[in-house]
Amino acid sequence: MSAVPVLDAIRRHMADHHADAPGVDRWRASLDRIEPASPGAFPPGPHARHLDAVIGRLCSSPTASLAAVGRALAEADGSLEWRVDDGRYYPPGAGVSESYRSGNMHTVLAEGDDLAMGLFLLTPEVDYLDHAHAAPELYVDLTGGSDWRFAHGDWVPVAAGSTVFNEPHAVHATRTGRTPWLSFWAWLGDIDQPCRVVPAPSPRPATTVDP
Repeated sequence: MSAVPVLDAIRRHMADHHADAPGVDRWRASLDRIEPASPGAFPPGPHARHLDAVIGRLCSSPTASLAAVGRALAEADGSLEWRVDDGRYYPPGAGVSESYRSGNMHTVLAEGDDLAMGLFLLTPEVDYLDHAHAAPELYVDLTGGSDWRFAHGDWVPVAAGSTVFNEPHAVHATRTGRTPWLSFWAWLGDIDQPCRVVPAPSPRPATTVDP
């Protein structure tokens, strides 16, 4: 099953580098309750050339455990179903950016009782606007090339191989630069609750006092 080697490679990366990172213990406990996706013969996803690019970057990573994820993905060619977010994760009319609508792609590697995990790709120059959801969420940044902000704070770069854990309803946003970005994601509960866009608060207007 093509999803299994990819999940195994990610598990080894986590064990080698992030055994004690926030959220990893909960994710590790979920692995006994998932069923890997069945392989098939699927057409290329809408951003196949960007997927090829990030797989190539992964395979040449100086971090051996990330290179192993890249090789597992390369060997899974055509057997994973890649789709855009077509409304499964946001309600109709949600104010997501046009760059996100036209620049995202994901595949589900495994699902279980109120669990889901997979891979998520953003093409270059995407603004994945501030949003929140009930599901606690673990990300593993596989390629680097993304900036994140939390609770409408400052943007910070996240390096390849790093983890990000979002508690339920935590506000977070992601943006990409000139290269596509690939990550592993896991939703660890409340997966049927939709995401919601959380616009940044407008700055207060200056007050002029007439002496």
